[in-house]
Amino acid sequence: MFSSRFVRWTRLRRIGDAAPLSDRGLFVVFTARFTDELLSGAWTVLTPTFRAALGLSLLGVGLLTQVLSWVALVIEPVTAGLIDISSRRRLIALGATALAASLLVMGAARSLGLLLVGFALYGLGSGPVAHTADVVVVETFPDVPERAYARATFMDTVGALAGPAVIAAVTAIGLSWRLGLLALAAWAALYSATAASTPLPPPPRRRTDGTTVLGEVYRGLRSALGNRRTRRALLVLFAFDAFEAAFVLKYIWLHDALGLSQTMVALWAAAEQAVDLAALLLLDRWLRTVPGRRLFHLAAGALVVLPAIWVAAPGVAGKAVLALPLAFARTLIWPLAKSESLVAEPSMAGSVSAVTTLFPLVPFTLAQAALAQAIGTGAALASMAGLAALAMLVAAWWPRRPYEAPPVPSEVNS
Repeated sequence: MFSSRFVRWTRLRRIGDAAPLSDRGLFVVFTARFTDELLSGAWTVLTPTFRAALGLSLLGVGLLTQVLSWVALVIEPVTAGLIDISSRRRLIALGATALAASLLVMGAARSLGLLLVGFALYGLGSGPVAHTADVVVVETFPDVPERAYARATFMDTVGALAGPAVIAAVTAIGLSWRLGLLALAAWAALYSATAASTPLPPPPRRRTDGTTVLGEVYRGLRSALGNRRTRRALLVLFAFDAFEAAFVLKYIWLHDALGLSQTMVALWAAAEQAVDLAALLLLDRWLRTVPGRRLFHLAAGALVVLPAIWVAAPGVAGKAVLALPLAFARTLIWPLAKSESLVAEPSMAGSVSAVTTLFPLVPFTLAQAALAQAIGTGAALASMAGLAALAMLVAAWWPRRPYEAPPVPSEVNS
């Protein structure tokens, strides 16, 4: 069976002692974000084609991802909160079905209206797939959640590379980009069917009698925010969102300030992805002997100063050399911070994810653009990234209570 080969190839059983979960279950949860990144990587690279094929204006192109974000902002807080009280396999399967339908609609779209429907469907399905799998990943390896999440992050980075590669391969051999999207829709449908028939651990809580679904989700949010360790982990992730926003104009800055061509900018981005993969491989190895918290402190401390040094470095060569440690340290942050948030209060991991889905309400990207217009793109990048990294470091340094691993589920059925 392919799932057993997948587990052997990826050596998932060697991460640590795992809660009872079949090879097929490990395949489902460790390829969830891979699937999300595979599909989103494909439609992201196709936005210029959407514009040309359907005669879209720049406003129309911007509206596509905005609609996706609006739908996700409404649906994800609810679906993430349901992770703690509802069937995990149903959430993943339904989300993947929406993703498959999304790619089908995108591939068949002949107008902006239909394409907007496709992007809305993607916003509907992405969160239930990714957030639910995140929770099951760390629950499956309660003693080594950072290693488990680092391994899952490595796989989703591979997906981010594979999505554009699929479109490039399809178009290079003279086939329509629509066929590429239909092929990816078939993958999503197969993944959905696999998830629907795969037992996953049951949720840690049951819905309180007499409460509505929204009422239970709200109760979970309040409970999660009442935990000091959870609040600290959420502050770290919130600061990381601000750090990521600092780089929103990075490629435009490389083009304008250094005179890099579009081809060179694309190669720069590809090189950063390669550094990301190397960093995640080393992180997995380091976590065998070094506490994740220490690695986080080192990476966040480096990021306080590296963005400013990178911006100030002379010439293309200087910036290319310093881009390597910058990308490396930046990559380490996400799996360490995210896994910490999910184990802060094990029975509330879904509710914690629900809080993070509300972060986009704060317009960090617009703030960064306004700052760049006021003081220059390079200066804005360095200052916002450095301050955000400092905020991550301060939040993570708060005194922490000892962590007790969550109990291993006695049965696996939903």
